[in-house]
Amino acid sequence: MEINLTFRHAESSKVLKNHIQEKIDRLSKYFIKPTNAHVILNVEGTRHVAEISFSESHSLFNAKALSHDMYLSVDRALAKIERQLKKYKEKVKGHHRKPGRSQKTRRLA
Repeated sequence: MEINLTFRHAESSKVLKNHIQEKIDRLSKYFIKPTNAHVILNVEGTRHVAEISFSESHSLFNAKALSHDMYLSVDRALAKIERQLKKYKEKVKGHHRKPGRSQKTRRLA
């Protein structure tokens, strides 16, 4: 998976990059075929804003969180993404046909 990090009005640090990498790696269990992750970290006065977007084949997942701490903002945004991914994965799983039923029996039932 390709992860793009953008820092606006903030200094980049290896510790923050590693933190984001670890958190995103934990979300890999929800992906079917991940392609791209874009993380924008912005500091506006005392507010730290984290915007995260994931794209997977034909789906796009976005989240934005702000707080007084950048790590907290990143964690909150990733929690929102995780909820979206869980919901999407359950939705995809639920659309499979049940085994043993053919098209004809389904229409008659």
